[in-house]
Amino acid sequence: MDLYNNYSKRVEENRSEYLKSESYSSKLSNLRLFILLGGSALTYYAFTRFEPNLYGYGLLLCTLVIFLFLVVKHDKIINETNRYRNMAEINEKCLLRMDGNWEDFADDGAEFINPAHSYTEDLDIFGRASLFQWINTCNTYGGKEILRSLLENPDMNRDLVKQRQEAVKELASKLEFCQTLQCEGMGGPKLKNNPEYMLGYAEDTSALFSQNWLKATIWCLPLLTILSFLVWYFTGSISIYFFLSFLSLQSLIIILLFKQINKALGTVYTYRTNVGIYQRILEIIEKERFNDAYLASLQSSLFQANEPASQQINKLDSIVGAIALRANPIVHFVFNFVLLWDLHCVLALENWKEKSGQSLRHWLDTLSWFEALSSLSLIAQLNPQWAFPQILEREPLFSAQALGHPLISKQKRITNDFVLDQQVGIITGSNMSGKTTLLRTVGINLVLAYAGAPVCARELKCSLMDIFTSMRITDDLSSGISTFYAELLRIKTIIDYSQKEKPMIFLLDEVFRGTNSNDRIVGARNVLVNLNKSWVIGLISTHDFELCALENSSNGRVVNYHFTETYSGNKIEFDYRIRPGRCTTTNAQYLMKMVGIELEQ
Repeated sequence: MDLYNNYSKRVEENRSEYLKSESYSSKLSNLRLFILLGGSALTYYAFTRFEPNLYGYGLLLCTLVIFLFLVVKHDKIINETNRYRNMAEINEKCLLRMDGNWEDFADDGAEFINPAHSYTEDLDIFGRASLFQWINTCNTYGGKEILRSLLENPDMNRDLVKQRQEAVKELASKLEFCQTLQCEGMGGPKLKNNPEYMLGYAEDTSALFSQNWLKATIWCLPLLTILSFLVWYFTGSISIYFFLSFLSLQSLIIILLFKQINKALGTVYTYRTNVGIYQRILEIIEKERFNDAYLASLQSSLFQANEPASQQINKLDSIVGAIALRANPIVHFVFNFVLLWDLHCVLALENWKEKSGQSLRHWLDTLSWFEALSSLSLIAQLNPQWAFPQILEREPLFSAQALGHPLISKQKRITNDFVLDQQVGIITGSNMSGKTTLLRTVGINLVLAYAGAPVCARELKCSLMDIFTSMRITDDLSSGISTFYAELLRIKTIIDYSQKEKPMIFLLDEVFRGTNSNDRIVGARNVLVNLNKSWVIGLISTHDFELCALENSSNGRVVNYHFTETYSGNKIEFDYRIRPGRCTTTNAQYLMKMVGIELEQ
């Protein structure tokens, strides 16, 4: 089946199931109300019309049982309805990505924008219309952080890149698993919040009830309180003051420990929605079968204790459910002062922390890695024809066939074969001919390659290189820095890094455009001379044809490329094809005439 039609079919199937489930949910809601009102009316009638009241008690019990059954059933249907809706949304977004209409996705990673980074802003890695916005399917804070790291600071180790590639390849073949993982995460908007506070509490080894006699007291006091009440009420053999004394003692304990109790329970309760979602996602990961060694090792780490991670998280979820009684003030007040409910919750939390608290961070890290790698696998799922690059251990190389920009839609994308083998390329061409796009195409595909993802090419061979760019340079009024001076600082950073003799690639767009032509040519020439090192390759786009003369004096290290255009009537047409040699045309005056600016001859 055609890829687009496959996703369209998934959308329609999930929409259909969603509508059925929503209709069923509405009927159950009405049935719940009918049972509650009808059962209440019949119970009232039975109590007022029949003696003894066995009929009334029977009807009351039946009404409560049926109503609670419907509540549980309805909750399951609501969850199922939400799942179908989320799955439809997931596949709709896949279609939008394929159509090139994804730039309005809410989560664009704008919080990760860092103008000081060596390439992320120039290559559109974060923010609106960015690589992150295009591929991100992570819902947890940790998943987004790992994806961010893979895009801006990946581990530059060939074996680790290959390891990520193999993991992404397998996940790409597990569409249902990846979408189910994403679907479960969509149930909790607070998953995007940093869980560090909860993790810190889980790893804190201090305990409010570390001594056995305190634990015994928490269990014994409520029993004595209830027992004293029952004995007084049914036999009268003891005074009511016994019960009141025990109750007062419990109240005093609750008041004295209120701050500690509130801190402990409040920390976990803040993440109450997250805990249940963590449990379900971990269970999905545990149940999947993986052939890839890295994915299998990640999965196996969830089984290192006597119980799988999901089961241990499920116990925490049960404790959180008990803490949730606080949401009902009246019931909570009675349970807390009679049964020491909050103290029992704290004790259960501390027992859980002792057994599982130190592992929670690792479990969430594992979950986050699966999310991040699933985001990368989405690229392969939507573009199965794209290649996984060959990462070579050799001198700086970038060699691609049918190379295109991944963020340009397939309908508009033009691809090129392009090679830089221990060379520096000077790119000339008219305005809008494709120079800057080529620089970004090379850079963003290297970012994908090092993350472990497929690239927008039929074939790509590259070595490991640090990426540096200078494209979108702006002034900084708060620091009194002009655009030209900001660009100088950027270029100096690149030149300084080249002194470390580490493999690197630079991508410079129209350097020193903020000064006069003579200074610009001299400056650009000297930048290229400084960067003309065996461990450095790069591209520089320019309108200054004088730089092209460097090709003749560089022993093959500097090579010229260009883009060109054709003219037809009052139109300029670009083919965006890269060609060897320097450009021989300009179009600035032609463009001025096109927009209506009259030129003196």
